[in-house]
Amino acid sequence: MIKGATTIIIMAILLSGPVAESSAAAARVGVPSPSASYFPLIVASRKGFFIQEGIQTEFIMMRPSIVPAALSNGEIQYTTATGTAAGAILRGFPFKIVAYFSTRLMDSFVVKPQIRSVADLRGKIIGVDAPGASTYVLTTLVLRKYQVDPEKDTKVLAVGDEDVRLQHLKQGQIDAAMLGPQGVVLARRAGFKNLLDVADELDLPFVGMATATQAIERQRGDLKKFLTATVRGIRYSNESRNRSEMIALLSSWLRLDQETAEHTYNVFIKGVSKDGTLGRAGMEALVNERKRQVKFTGEVPLDRIFDFSIVDEINRELGK
Repeated sequence: MIKGATTIIIMAILLSGPVAESSAAAARVGVPSPSASYFPLIVASRKGFFIQEGIQTEFIMMRPSIVPAALSNGEIQYTTATGTAAGAILRGFPFKIVAYFSTRLMDSFVVKPQIRSVADLRGKIIGVDAPGASTYVLTTLVLRKYQVDPEKDTKVLAVGDEDVRLQHLKQGQIDAAMLGPQGVVLARRAGFKNLLDVADELDLPFVGMATATQAIERQRGDLKKFLTATVRGIRYSNESRNRSEMIALLSSWLRLDQETAEHTYNVFIKGVSKDGTLGRAGMEALVNERKRQVKFTGEVPLDRIFDFSIVDEINRELGK
């Protein structure tokens, strides 16, 4: 078992799909938390696509920090923590990113109603999770895009998680914050404004699927079945004719009200990969950001981190 196993929660109620036959291949997927960023996997599970491919899925919630160990020792076969996996690959772990769900992030810049542009944030206090956290990185990237220096022109303040940032907004202790889809809806109800969606501003990939390299080499058949169901989930989740069904599924899965589910789906659609892959620019953006975070200064070929060959093969077989 993994050290710190008490941090692992099998999300049977929220995530599990239909019960599979005992002969189905097992696929344990490590996820950091319930998130619409990997919604196509949930669609594939709830629609029975995995069962149709002979795959029995189990989704396990775990801290990203233990994902490399869990993937290495076989406790899980896949993980949606692709940022963590990419960082581990840079440190020498034998993993590959084999599919992608969200090619853009799902956060939004929420501000006081009198703030009309990013330029208006000069002299303002902006709340983030913690120094170096994703909210901090996104905040500084968006500010710099609009020629606002986060260090000289604003005060970027580490205040805590999304609930805490929202409370600081309500109490007037900060002027703006980066929030996820659910936080955006709650903030709007409290009178705040969604200034922009990060998906419209930054070409920075969010969440995909990683596995151990040996799965590609030794269990290619099972991997292809798993990825076939995954690609079907990707296609089904972003077809316009399925919009109402997908919003209802998001609502029931994440226990969201109608307004929040609709907003979450709208943000999801902005960044969903249509074919389960990333373009070269997206791959380079992800690698460069991870290199910065782990202070890796060397060069690394993209094929050391990504292998979309099976997904490409599946897309050809499924056709348009």
